[in-house]
Amino acid sequence: MERHTFARGLTSSTDDVHLVLGKASAPMKLQLRNHIQHGPLPGLSAVGQAIVDTEVIWDDAGVQATVDKAFGGKKPTLHTVIGLGGNTAATLSVPAGSYSDGQGKAAWQALGGQFQVSSAGRGVNGTLTWPGGSIKGANTQDMIELKDLRYVVDQQPYLAKLSQGKSSFTVASITLPQGVGKMDTLSVTTTTAPSGTTMQSRTQATVASLDASGQKFSDLKLVLSASKLSSAALEELSGLTQTPEYRALTDQAAGKTDDAALKWLLADLTPILQKLLAGNPELRIDEMSARTPQGRLKLALGAQVVSGDRIDLKPLLGQDTLKAGASSPGLLGLLGNLKLSADIEGREAVIAGLLGGSGNDTAASIAQSIDPMVQQGMITRTGDTLKTHLEFSQGGATINGKPFGQ
Repeated sequence: MERHTFARGLTSSTDDVHLVLGKASAPMKLQLRNHIQHGPLPGLSAVGQAIVDTEVIWDDAGVQATVDKAFGGKKPTLHTVIGLGGNTAATLSVPAGSYSDGQGKAAWQALGGQFQVSSAGRGVNGTLTWPGGSIKGANTQDMIELKDLRYVVDQQPYLAKLSQGKSSFTVASITLPQGVGKMDTLSVTTTTAPSGTTMQSRTQATVASLDASGQKFSDLKLVLSASKLSSAALEELSGLTQTPEYRALTDQAAGKTDDAALKWLLADLTPILQKLLAGNPELRIDEMSARTPQGRLKLALGAQVVSGDRIDLKPLLGQDTLKAGASSPGLLGLLGNLKLSADIEGREAVIAGLLGGSGNDTAASIAQSIDPMVQQGMITRTGDTLKTHLEFSQGGATINGKPFGQ
């Protein structure tokens, strides 16, 4: 942001935010102008209502003329109604348009969205839809196209600073220039909800089909989850990130650490992380899978804190330890409080093909040693499907339930 100005009137005001985009050598300047209609006491936002209409104005007259032409004389609009108590309802509208520079052409359909925001941003409900658009080069095969984007969110307040709810993002198809690939039916859904005194979150992403550089995959799936996260600790952590001291620390220029601010942060952060670890939180890739013409391949990974209530973070989060980085003996000692697991499953032809064609000598060697590994119990074979389960914990490493190396 370059600067901010505000002109207040009796029943209307104007708020201008001036922004600079792009590199310093070739900056592009624009301003967001908010036209505000309000009651005679605009300062009392908690008991007043207001209507805000936002417009985008480019400082360069040539750029502004190009934008106006691209939208056919229409303008994108953001209409916001602020109700009693600060709740807002916003309507976004971007008109359809097109742009051509002689070397290529971009065209897009109208985008629209409606959102309601409450509880200082912790409650959000709304939908954004866009039928799509395309960019075509001088060569008609050089095209990027997106169809039917939709975003839906329903998030409600939970406790004083946390939220719970669900959001989903879908795209019917994404087409990249010929030879690069195409993706059909992308869907990403995230759900966050309380479970007793903890919070849990789950994100699932699926793709119906993917054609990338000549390789074809179908039924792709990625499922991520986090569980046993102390709600009380997350609440305190959220409060910490909203303090002026935290913002001052994160605003520090890269490579310049304020030791006093860091000491303050560590003093407040340590007990919060202690509480979070005491609940033995778990992070997982529940499933990462895809179907190839040769068959399906599936992978799962997990990491869970064990005996988290016995971990003493005070000596581990000192400034000297953090500056030592991952090589610090104290931080390396935390591995003893982790339970790690991995599950691999797939058709033998798929696994052997991927390992053998990876270009890695070790992987190629494994691909040629599948039979001996089955005989040693490192891999189980059922029909033409291979499986293995790896685990590392305080008791050591195991493979398929047997100590590694035996």
